[in-house]
Amino acid sequence: MSTPPHRVSQASADAAGPVRCHYASDPAARPHCTLTATIRLGTVPLCPSCLARRSTLGKGQPAVPLPPGPVIDVLDWVSAARQHAAAAEQDLTAAVTRARQNGHPWSAIGARPGITRQAARQRFATTTTRASAHEATKNPTRAS
Repeated sequence: MSTPPHRVSQASADAAGPVRCHYASDPAARPHCTLTATIRLGTVPLCPSCLARRSTLGKGQPAVPLPPGPVIDVLDWVSAARQHAAAAEQDLTAAVTRARQNGHPWSAIGARPGITRQAARQRFATTTTRASAHEATKNPTRAS
């Protein structure tokens, strides 16, 4: 009876250890991707399944084996992706707040992510209003 492969979180996999296959983030195109790359063709890491299915990717380049290691834990990958999404959402909200503080209209703010001015206002108005109120209480001498 063999022991199951050791699993590692994606966060630690990014630092050292297993490398994610080039196609891991595209399950529709490569449903049989095993996620953990075992070779690298130039700068493209591939798992055995995607290596077998490649067409011209990396042709003419020598395959460089990657060090063996633990496999990527997809549930940890889900957690890491959620953390990245939350950080990106916080960054977007801060950028919109600063854009409003600098006088940019909702139409210009909405145009950047490809949404209408109404959608931008509905999504971000509460957070920008809160930030403006906070600024007003911090700086009461600001002219109205």
